[in-house]
Amino acid sequence: MIQVSIGLPFFNNQKTLADAIRSVFAQTLRDWELILVDDGSTDGSLALAQRIRDPRVRLVSDGVNRGLSPRLNQIAALARGRYVARLDGDDMMHPERLERQIAVLEGNPGVDMVGTAMYSLDRSDRPRGIQGLARGNTRPISMLTRALLLHATITGRTEWFRHHPYDECRRRSEDRELFIRTFRNLSFVHLAEGLYFCREELSVRLDKYLESCREARSIFRQYAPEMVGRPCAAALCLASWLKGEIYRLCIRLHAEQYLVRRRNTPLTEEQAGVAAEIIERIRAMPVPGLPSISGHFDAAKKWAFSSRSDLPIDHCAGLTERGPVA
Repeated sequence: MIQVSIGLPFFNNQKTLADAIRSVFAQTLRDWELILVDDGSTDGSLALAQRIRDPRVRLVSDGVNRGLSPRLNQIAALARGRYVARLDGDDMMHPERLERQIAVLEGNPGVDMVGTAMYSLDRSDRPRGIQGLARGNTRPISMLTRALLLHATITGRTEWFRHHPYDECRRRSEDRELFIRTFRNLSFVHLAEGLYFCREELSVRLDKYLESCREARSIFRQYAPEMVGRPCAAALCLASWLKGEIYRLCIRLHAEQYLVRRRNTPLTEEQAGVAAEIIERIRAMPVPGLPSISGHFDAAKKWAFSSRSDLPIDHCAGLTERGPVA
């Protein structure tokens, strides 16, 4: 059996998809398959994906824009790997991401899922901050208001995802709903290491955020009364509405970058330099069918098979949790 299936759903990611794919080929763990799922792209994303020439890469395209939740369920159904890893079409993985997460899963048969911290990139792809350094909290109020794990970073057991499908009615809050619905029976580990690179500033859109707030209020109305009581559920709905209005104001004031950066812990100059170097190495990774970056092929080939000591990471302790905590 293949060790891990990397599910990469994409929609109009022509400018960033090649980097995401290169980050898969740059992984120190080599036993993988990549499932590219086109969600009805209308730019050149599909044509780019069709150029890949590697037997480990599968491309699925039906020409329909179904949304992320249905595509994630589709990936779980198609996966031939023991584990499934998430990757978005405008992001990149640290080369040691899969090796580190799967080592935890292999060493802990009772663990269902592993998440990591992630670096935030600005519009010029410069590392600006990091988030997800703190452990996920399974107290009911925390489950309702904060992410248990950073969704894009998770790697988990394929059978778990098949037994706990995403709610396909959720287009902007599928991870929040999934974790709230399953947290009493979910065993997870959080690695407080930056093993994922997210282009957050590219995703700052008022319509998407307001839709996320509306779905959050729907989740509060569905789950919060039982978890924290009706008065608290009403307060959560009000707070969500206020956040949407504050977001609307920030957009009008062209303060989008502030909205993103306040979610992240700033990086030191040294940390930013290390992260930027890793990004450049990922981009130099040769992929059959994609044009190589001039002048970097030999360096990338040598780096791809180098020792782990050549790949510095911020190390913190992994944290394991199961079920509700008092």
